[in-house]
Amino acid sequence: MIQDLGAGHAFDNHFEPNEPADSDYLLHFFAGGCLTRVTHVGGTDADAGDSGEVIELPRAADYARRPTQATYLFSLGEERFFLALDERVAAPAGFAYESVNWLRRAEPAHLLFAAATASQLDRWYRENRYCGRCGAPTELAPASREIVCPECARIVYPKICPGVICAVVRLGDDPADDAVVLTRYAGRTTALWALVAGFTEIGEPLEDTVRREVMEEVGLSVKNLRFYKSQPWSFTDTLMVGFWCEVDGSSELAVDHSELKEARWFTRSEMPLERVGDRASLTGEMIERFRTMGRAAWE
Repeated sequence: MIQDLGAGHAFDNHFEPNEPADSDYLLHFFAGGCLTRVTHVGGTDADAGDSGEVIELPRAADYARRPTQATYLFSLGEERFFLALDERVAAPAGFAYESVNWLRRAEPAHLLFAAATASQLDRWYRENRYCGRCGAPTELAPASREIVCPECARIVYPKICPGVICAVVRLGDDPADDAVVLTRYAGRTTALWALVAGFTEIGEPLEDTVRREVMEEVGLSVKNLRFYKSQPWSFTDTLMVGFWCEVDGSSELAVDHSELKEARWFTRSEMPLERVGDRASLTGEMIERFRTMGRAAWE
């Protein structure tokens, strides 16, 4: 998954009030895009999950005119990453703004993770330039990752929205007949098959989010919930929590077509192969585990 980078790129988000050196990465975002240089162009299928692009992100020395506002983000192994908070910058030679969503299909993996995580922090900084309580201009805390209001002392921390990924399975008498519900979202020109998913509501435990989202999207009751693993999904400011669960009672689907284009049961032999190359998402990993392992994926 996107955060699985290996020991050589260990993620450390401890805040350091340092200035970027020439060799440090210095990222900038504008209109949903990240300054990026594409060093290799891969395939053209946007839904392939891994279309083969290789990218480089800008270092401080790449800028002919250094951005004037920069804050430390995190380190990956020995490499440090900073964020330019200037509204506009002069793009370094060879770099252009590429969609952050497009970058989820790029290599190397640690720069994909860096761009996605930095984009989440960039949105948070830019959306909190004024205090939500008194309206005064805010400031960055000098020694920690906080936004503070100098007028009313309000403190704002980075936004993280919890959500769930639900693999709903139907067990057959023969393991070959086991099936999982896959869905495709409505309103998208292209959409990969995915698992039921949704955000947690105020006052709601994660387990109840699973039950509610499955009922709302596909009309099923579920039982035997099993936690699988979690994933930071910075594209939507989300911490995704994966669950396996079994259908409880009728397996007839009642699809919410305001949200989903379609939903259906798939046995392992019927599973689409479009997620085989998906290295980034928890959804892709869980779908592939069911396709390759069946019920051993959660037992």
